Amino acid sequence: MTTKPQIALVPHTHWDREWYEPHDVFRLRLVHMLDGLLDTLERYPEYRFTLDGQAAAIDDYLEMRPESRQRVERAIEAGQLAIGPFLILLDEFCCDGETIIRNLELGISSSRDLGKEMRVGYLPDMFGHAAQTPQILRGFGIKDATLWRGVPARVENHAFTWEALDGSSVRCQYLFDGYGNGLALFALREQLGELGSAYIDATASWYEGDDVLAMVGSDHTAPYPDLVERIAEVEEDGPEFRIVTLEDYIRSTKDNFKLPVVKGEMRSHARGNLLPGVFSIRTNMKAAMAEAERAVTVAERLDALYPAADHGSFLETAWYRIVESTAHDSVTGCGVDSTAEQVETRLHTAAHIARGVTETALASAAQSVSADDYLLVNTSAYARQAQVEITVGGVASTPPHAQIVESLPTVLGDEMMSSADLIKILRRIHGRELFGQQINSYQWGDGELIFNVAEVPVGTFDLAAFRAELEQRAASENRLWAVKTIADPRHRALVQVPLPGLGSGLASSAQEPHHVTSASATSLDNGIVNVVVNPDGTVDVTAEDYHVHGAFALIDEGDRGDSYNFGPLASDTVITTPKAVRAAVLEQGPLRSRVQVMRSYLLPAAVREADRDRRTQDKIELEVETIYELRAGESFLRVTIEFVNNVCDHRLRVIVPTAETASESFAAGQYGTTTRGLEGEGGWGEFPLPTYPATQFVAAGKSTVLLKKLTEYEVVEDSLALTLVRSVGMMSVNVHPLRDEPAGSEIPVPGAQYLGQRVRTELALLPSPHGWQGAEAPVQADLFRFDPCVVRGRGSVGEKSILPQAHVELRNHGRIPLTSLRRVDGQVEARFVNYLLDEAAVDAQAEGDWRPTSMAGESLADEGLLSQKPVIPAGAIRTYRR
Repeated sequence: MTTKPQIALVPHTHWDREWYEPHDVFRLRLVHMLDGLLDTLERYPEYRFTLDGQAAAIDDYLEMRPESRQRVERAIEAGQLAIGPFLILLDEFCCDGETIIRNLELGISSSRDLGKEMRVGYLPDMFGHAAQTPQILRGFGIKDATLWRGVPARVENHAFTWEALDGSSVRCQYLFDGYGNGLALFALREQLGELGSAYIDATASWYEGDDVLAMVGSDHTAPYPDLVERIAEVEEDGPEFRIVTLEDYIRSTKDNFKLPVVKGEMRSHARGNLLPGVFSIRTNMKAAMAEAERAVTVAERLDALYPAADHGSFLETAWYRIVESTAHDSVTGCGVDSTAEQVETRLHTAAHIARGVTETALASAAQSVSADDYLLVNTSAYARQAQVEITVGGVASTPPHAQIVESLPTVLGDEMMSSADLIKILRRIHGRELFGQQINSYQWGDGELIFNVAEVPVGTFDLAAFRAELEQRAASENRLWAVKTIADPRHRALVQVPLPGLGSGLASSAQEPHHVTSASATSLDNGIVNVVVNPDGTVDVTAEDYHVHGAFALIDEGDRGDSYNFGPLASDTVITTPKAVRAAVLEQGPLRSRVQVMRSYLLPAAVREADRDRRTQDKIELEVETIYELRAGESFLRVTIEFVNNVCDHRLRVIVPTAETASESFAAGQYGTTTRGLEGEGGWGEFPLPTYPATQFVAAGKSTVLLKKLTEYEVVEDSLALTLVRSVGMMSVNVHPLRDEPAGSEIPVPGAQYLGQRVRTELALLPSPHGWQGAEAPVQADLFRFDPCVVRGRGSVGEKSILPQAHVELRNHGRIPLTSLRRVDGQVEARFVNYLLDEAAVDAQAEGDWRPTSMAGESLADEGLLSQKPVIPAGAIRTYRR
């Protein structure tokens, strides 16, 4: 007996929360669509709908339609409506791993608040997939995923096993012909059965007897309200159609073949566009994402160390703002300008919330520290020689071994005032604060009033007595007064203090460095790394068994593409030589040495309008500041590159030699290190340009570059080319040299040209003669990314400073970094990630009983305690709670 072929119809919509319209324009359409959907679900009990795998769509809807909450809950309970498990359909490469975890955490929580979440990691439209996504899904007990883009050409089945770097895996439903493949079946109502049979035949080799999956929906589409009637009209000899959710289909499918295995990231262009240019467009948005993630991570750590109050709701709100910004048309920067503005505002808001929590925790911790001292807190779990800048008085009050950075102005105010205007001075004084300083004394002279102020108050200031005296003089002496505000001599000073991991120290305990730094206009040295500044502004870098020449050259080329893809010009003028170079020493040690290099380039103003393969003859001067910095005891060269972009349609990259021929690169991000070859896999209508993302570090040959934000890179002729800015004027172009089809509508986005925008990139070159693992790149990247915090003491002047007692003591001595520390569910949670290519021990010294849990907080009895220094596989993510 032959089984009648079946087609599982999954009605759905792919709801880009913001893209070619800002969020609230799309939300209005979403609300109307869901109003109609709920009517349809109530009319047809057999109807099913999958709401795009992201709970934010329901959050957005119920914010406008709170009265519909019970209708939504009933639909979920009846199995008609599938929501979650993610909060947002993110881009997996434009955020860090912890953000992906919080995305699932928030999405599952929101879904369960309404009923339950779909237990499928639905990832339909991401521009490729990160290597650790399967491990993160399994961390929440999710065993299945569904996706489209990035799958290698060798997969020719509708399902495969997707393995993370540690070997954990999910079964992956492959949408090999897209997430809207079922729409074509409904092109002609009377031909549904015929079209269905043809589709079964066309995809038979993919399914090998399994039911065929047809996704009925696409970008911002509404469900067919008459879908049930349409199915009922199919002839008896046609295929059998059934309406299911995506989870229903996966649960009912029995694979009749051995599943192929794909390990790690998926960035193949074989059957779909990856649109890799999104990693380099609107680079300041990527910086805002990284800064917000880092700020909230630091705030959580300090909140765990010094819990001054309950900040849980603040931190959750901050994470929500970050997560909702990770949508694959949001932080990618491939939307319209109004969308980009909203995304950056959200990210800044998250950072502001984090700063509030951080400042509150630090103020609480500094209560036992004298006001004439400073408290330093290490936000990394690794011990370090921490360098911070503080404000000190004269030479006598400067801590030992400090490096004076600059003298601060002492005359804060100098003006002539009539007697009638003297009363205005009272409006400037708040308690004893004047111009940001504290009034310690004042003197009246012959036509003169002098305030003596300082950062730290000494003695008392009687405001009432001063008011009375001022009013008396103003009434009795009709004259001009010279009013001066004079601060004590002050300096901005750099100190170096040893700090334990997640521990604290005092500026007054500053120590002399073991290796001092030095600098001239042509060199820097710290006893570990030697730098020679060349006449063209590049540098030669030498360390033990390591030497590169001409590092940090700049290359500018035209770009006729769009926000999705770089578009090379057929006849381009590539600019590599600066018009002028000048160098100056900013600091000469002993703790920190810095050399500033200013390079000016004459660049074409734009791509020609009439001939998009050439740049204009008009030239504009672009000045680029590069600061090379060495610190005492550090094994890497810090580099800051900054400029105001003033030309259009171009890509500016910085070049770092690899010191040897490189056949592969290693990029860290999303809680793992990915090994990549020098070429991408093509096969679709998009050229596989081998530009890739990295967020923490990228290594090739003997060079490792430490990063502070998502950065696009490419291995080019024994060098790493890192994109500083890519500016274009169209969201998508209809005709692109590297892409056969438009990626979206041809909408002008003048904001993506970045005209007048200041672009700042901070990175560091870590010499790695024995490879990035030998150079301990994960450890060095952690120290580079997480700066120590510093706050002036809140105690009384002159009292003995006492270091605060932290509520958590955790010191990392191993090669596996701590990535997250927070208070959650009445416990403290710590997460570690093995970025190495081999197994390693989690070597952390911590007080208390730290037990292993899943990412969802569920106890794992078969894992070792943190105190046992468990050895974990390469790429493993481990979570512990106390």
